[in-house]
Amino acid sequence: MVSFPVSEDTNQLSDSFRQFGVDEQLAILWFVYKKMGSSITIAAPGSAESAISGGLYNQVKDKSQEEQLQIQRDLLNGVSNEMTREYGSLRANSKLAFWYFLAQGMDEGVIIPFPEDYTLSDTADQWITSLENEEFQQQITILRTIVDRSGAAPASGASI
Repeated sequence: MVSFPVSEDTNQLSDSFRQFGVDEQLAILWFVYKKMGSSITIAAPGSAESAISGGLYNQVKDKSQEEQLQIQRDLLNGVSNEMTREYGSLRANSKLAFWYFLAQGMDEGVIIPFPEDYTLSDTADQWITSLENEEFQQQITILRTIVDRSGAAPASGASI
């Protein structure tokens, strides 16, 4: 993987993402997908673990909508359970692909849909604008950092 220098703005945007509540974090990820979805695919596909992130996505897809939402919340909150530990074992690009799959699933109606009447807070909207003002590679680095920090660490031994 090619490494790009990380600017102070990049670090600040990655860190400041956590200032938002979990549902607003989900909303931000959704709005970013809607604005940048096709660009994200350039950064995430072909990952050696795409079958694994796709398999994890399929596990989520098979759950009820309430469970799907809770899994996403658990991932962003770092709750430790089998699904979040499995996610935690993925590489950063595979995690990015997983969130992309979730957003596609929302578009397709197989993942709990985003509320149509949801409005981002001004602060969240400003965060997205700041992300958009970054160079493309920095945008991907920020998103990759955010999703890589999500989930839980895999358990040692035979348990995931």
